[in-house]
Amino acid sequence: MRTKKTIINLAYALGSSLLLMLLGFVTRRLLVFNFGDDITTASQVVEKLFSFFSIAEFGVGGVISYRLYEQIAARDVDKISKYMSMYKWAYRAVGLTICLLAAIGAAALPWIMPQVDRGTAYTVYGLNTLSTLSSYFLVTRRLMYTCTQQGYLCTRIDLAFNVATYLAKIAIALWVPNYVLYFGVTILFNTGANLAVTWRFRKDFPYVRDVPVSWKDFRELGIFHDLRYYLVHRLSNTIYGSSDTIVTSRLGGSVQTTNLGNYTTVSDSATNIGNKIMDSFAAAIGNIVYDRTAAANDHDKQVFWGLDLFSYAFGSFVATAYLCLFQPFIELWMGGSRLLPFSFVVVFCLNEYVGWNHRILGSYRAVLGHFEQDQWFMVGSAATNLILSFALYRPFGITGIVGATVIAHVIMWTGRAVVVFRQYLRGSGLRYLRVQLVHLVTLAGCMVLTARTCALLPGGFGGLVLRAVVVCLLPNAINLACYAWTGDAAYLRLQAGRLVQTFKNRRNPS
Repeated sequence: MRTKKTIINLAYALGSSLLLMLLGFVTRRLLVFNFGDDITTASQVVEKLFSFFSIAEFGVGGVISYRLYEQIAARDVDKISKYMSMYKWAYRAVGLTICLLAAIGAAALPWIMPQVDRGTAYTVYGLNTLSTLSSYFLVTRRLMYTCTQQGYLCTRIDLAFNVATYLAKIAIALWVPNYVLYFGVTILFNTGANLAVTWRFRKDFPYVRDVPVSWKDFRELGIFHDLRYYLVHRLSNTIYGSSDTIVTSRLGGSVQTTNLGNYTTVSDSATNIGNKIMDSFAAAIGNIVYDRTAAANDHDKQVFWGLDLFSYAFGSFVATAYLCLFQPFIELWMGGSRLLPFSFVVVFCLNEYVGWNHRILGSYRAVLGHFEQDQWFMVGSAATNLILSFALYRPFGITGIVGATVIAHVIMWTGRAVVVFRQYLRGSGLRYLRVQLVHLVTLAGCMVLTARTCALLPGGFGGLVLRAVVVCLLPNAINLACYAWTGDAAYLRLQAGRLVQTFKNRRNPS
């Protein structure tokens, strides 16, 4: 049942994300060329600022979700209702806190965006404030769908409203180029999507009811103990994810920030698809961990190493694809004047590899709790990212900013590994290190061979298509040749065999 739900989530996620990615590319081009670099930069920077303000969430979603897995496995309806009610009231408090932070943060806009007109900056900032607050007051019902592996139901609703949002933005950019309307439609359709999920929630989970909760309930259930440590993780992740755009805006100006945004738009779209793929496993991982004892048995270890291998294969494919396709795609999409240095692309690829390669490890770490055990790794990651970003920009430009992000990401990865191999896969830490060193060698082979092959192909749209074909085939073929026969791939071979048999049974039901 877990495998079936994972596949359903994956199918819905991929289909919707691909469509939204294409629409996102269209709206990004229209934003850059119809509204200009200043408005585009203001949009990017404000989005990252509100990512930073999201630390007010204190990680309450992560803390309650990993506890909710336990109650869903135990089928404790009373506890499920209590946790969901606590989640709702916590997010209302978060919304009010973000409103206060937004009022304080408005004072920093002239310093962060000295090149952008203040009226434009504050208008975009105000619209983003409304959009963010509407989400925090309405989004809480989605947690139950995630924890029960039914996220595809929310994906259906989101797809309809997101397509409507993009189509409205395209129409406004083409025929009524008013940036207030352009950003304002997002508020309307985001609110509509959350209201639709709320209506659906009442049908799908009638047993989950609102119950009275108090400050004492939060304290007795140990939420504050976990939040105290999880806040460090939340803050560090936010700084890590937001600093590149903010530092570039401050030091590099509107044009360079917009150019960076073109690359991150592509990567964010790909990340959205990848997140849907990996999130399809997240709830299953939570159920695996809490359906059994805290320590992994032999089957659970096989599952971990199989999923970790899948995570590597996905990460190496993404990194290789960016290396070979980024520059020709940006040139066709935005023009040659919008290209960033190739050194930036190389370092960017390494950062993407680090992120995707340990994504499954991160999912295990998220459901295990014990956030105090890697809090100092997270602090070190955030501090390193900020300090090195400013220090490396002068000698290396935007490549230095991304290089700082890679170093910070590795520190974060190390902390997550410490928790997983201390709490769950005890005694397997050295094996994990050896596996990662082997993966790094294979990654280098994938990237070099694929890049050299692509360098032989012509330019233009036809050359981009040929490069995409090579990228889809060559690195995956190398990884299959290197790892398909190994013990780590045993779980993946088993699941692939089941999928093939299921497909055969459906084609020949007799």
